[in-house]
Formats: sequence, structure tokens, C-alpha cells
Amino acid sequence: MITSSKTVARCISCELSCQLFPDNAVRSQYCGNASFAVWPVGNHFLQIAVVNKILRRNKNHLSRGFIFVDFSMYNLRVLADPQWIERLAITNMNIVIISDRKLEALANYLLTHHSEIKGVIYSDDNDVILQDKINHLFSGRRVNSRRGSKLNAVEFTLLNRFLSGACLQEIIKTDSIDVKKIYVHKIRLERKLGTSIHKILVSIL
Repeated sequence: MITSSKTVARCISCELSCQLFPDNAVRSQYCGNASFAVWPVGNHFLQIAVVNKILRRNKNHLSRGFIFVDFSMYNLRVLADPQWIERLAITNMNIVIISDRKLEALANYLLTHHSEIKGVIYSDDNDVILQDKINHLFSGRRVNSRRGSKLNAVEFTLLNRFLSGACLQEIIKTDSIDVKKIYVHKIRLERKLGTSIHKILVSIL
């Protein structure tokens, strides 16, 4: 079990703030309302936006609640490892990504490869687009539409290896990626992320 406080999810539906993940609070199991959470915790402004722009303006027609994932560069070390999807799925809640611009390509990759993710809300979605997505989600329909670039499997592997501290030579040996092609993949990855791997690593230390 993961123990970092960044992995805890708490319900934001009422002032009790019951823990939903990794350990489900007993009282939350007897709550008659669907649970909602923002994960990882810590982004107070995003939580306020979710409450005011999504929860208070819409009615969820499902018995299952939603976890809105703060898909920002600050949380990249947690988000690049897809195991977080399996862990959150244990809550039996719908997973929705709220992505900042630099991580759109990663969000699109995960949306394509993981059915547990029900949709991606982009940081610059206007009110009309946001409302349409929430209408779909809160009525049980998956939002499959995506925009912008998407990482491929090699780029996704490279990103994870870089975040784990591996250098190019180690990646070549571990993943059997052609030495002549790995630099091309790295450049394409950085282009899709809108910044260099070095700057990403420095920013999330």
C-alpha cells in the first residue's frame, strides 16, 4: 500500500471530508450520496473550481461518484506511473482527468489505453464544452473525444524511465530501443510536452 499523503483521496461532497482512498472510512460506506473527490490532494483552487463549476451546477444521475484527477506538472511523478489508475479504480468511482496544457499528450495516451478513465477536461475548455462533457459523464456516458497530440508507447516508456532517473544509455539497454532512434523519440516527446526533459525533472524535484 502506498503511504504518501499525495495518494490520499477525500470526499468533498460535505464538511465531513471522509477518506475514500486508500482506506475507505466506515462512515463513507453508509453515506446515501455519491462521493466526489479531487486527487492528488493539495490543489485548493482546483477543488473550489470543481465544487463551484461542476458539482453545484449539475446533477449526477449515477449511483457512483467521481474522482477528478489534478493532471498537472506538479503531480507528474505520480501520474506517469499508470498504477494510480488501478488503485483509484478500486474505489469504484468514475475517473476524470483535468489536464493542464503541458500534460495533454500524456492524458490523451492514458484515455486511449485505460477504459477506467471516463474523459479528459482540458484547462482551456470553455463553459459550453465543459457543460457538454459533464452532461455526458453525469449520465453515464464516456467522453471519448480528445484534442491535441498523444504520446505513443515508446514516448510513454521514455517518460517513465526519465522520471525514474534512468539515462539514455540505461534505457537503450533496458528497453532495447535502437540507439539511432531514441534521440528522435526524445525530441518528439519533448515537443509534445512543450518543454525539455531536463526542465521537467528540475521543476518537479
